[in-house]
Amino acid sequence: MLKINDTVLPTPKDVDYSYNKLWSENSGRLDSGYFVGELIGIKRKYEVTFPPLTTAQLELVRNACAQEFATVTITDVDGGDAVLDCYFGDITVKAYSWNNGYKYAVDCKVSMIER
Repeated sequence: MLKINDTVLPTPKDVDYSYNKLWSENSGRLDSGYFVGELIGIKRKYEVTFPPLTTAQLELVRNACAQEFATVTITDVDGGDAVLDCYFGDITVKAYSWNNGYKYAVDCKVSMIER
């Protein structure tokens, strides 16, 4: 399940899940090599790859991800649904086959990063 606000997107081909640690501004290594800092949070990032998309499906994905921030509902790695406020990375896509008048987008990817 993947939904951005009220728009249901095509089922992803795969999703890479990341849990990114955010460290305080004064974090880093001392001259001794010892790391210091304060962990201030962990944010989730979903790198979503879609199966081949029609031009209409690609437009749906692009429009949904064109917003500054949005509510994303996605099936998480543990099988439950995660709901979070996100911003979006760049969408990358390859064009494929114009055979029989059909156009497809393959390897469409976008990052959804927790705000």
